[in-house]
Amino acid sequence: MADVVRNGSKTVHDVAVADGQNLSHAAVYVNYTLFDTPLEDMYGGNLARLRSIKAKINPERVMDLMGGFKF
Repeated sequence: MADVVRNGSKTVHDVAVADGQNLSHAAVYVNYTLFDTPLEDMYGGNLARLRSIKAKINPERVMDLMGGFKF
């Protein structure tokens, strides 16, 4: 199933690029990402800032015990 989702996403991306859209800086929509999507693809240049906020708010990493993508 993951391969089907990846291929579908790649097809949509390729069609958009062929149509002339510049997607070089487009982030991946987090709710539609697969488990192995790199954080950089979802949060781009904001990743360092988000990690800094996490370190201040959750220094003991309690929220790391929850599901979801890990910063």
